[in-house]
Amino acid sequence: MNAMILLDKIDLPESGPAEIQIARSFTIGISATQARRRVNGWLAMKVSTSMLGDTPSLVVADRIVWRVPILFTATHVGPVGTVGSVDVDVESGEILPETANIEEMYCRAEELAQTLPPFKLREVPPEYLAKDIPITPIEPQGNLADFIATLRES
Repeated sequence: MNAMILLDKIDLPESGPAEIQIARSFTIGISATQARRRVNGWLAMKVSTSMLGDTPSLVVADRIVWRVPILFTATHVGPVGTVGSVDVDVESGEILPETANIEEMYCRAEELAQTLPPFKLREVPPEYLAKDIPITPIEPQGNLADFIATLRES
């Protein structure tokens, strides 16, 4: 597995030679792919179904985490841009929602949405339309739950 590693909060000189030595031991309890999937579930349940996790990076700091970038998507164009990120603990797989600024994600998504072309309904080619499906015999009126109940009774 290849993973980009980010080192958080290290002091480097402005220029000239620099040396970084990393000696951290940890257990990978959740893969980058699993972290991304967990974030996608969390986004769908808590934030928005228009946002998806992108490829995580391993962040080595006080706590070692997968940092999952969050993409804003639009049905008519696909991924639009990055709106934030959320961290997932590498060992426990716990999503750290405090690392995600949800309000900032919404604001950034709104900004990106303003740049999108307007949605245009496209014609579906006839070969993709369902065939041999009977037309609904009646047009439901009133409460749909009542209509479904009458169908069950008959």
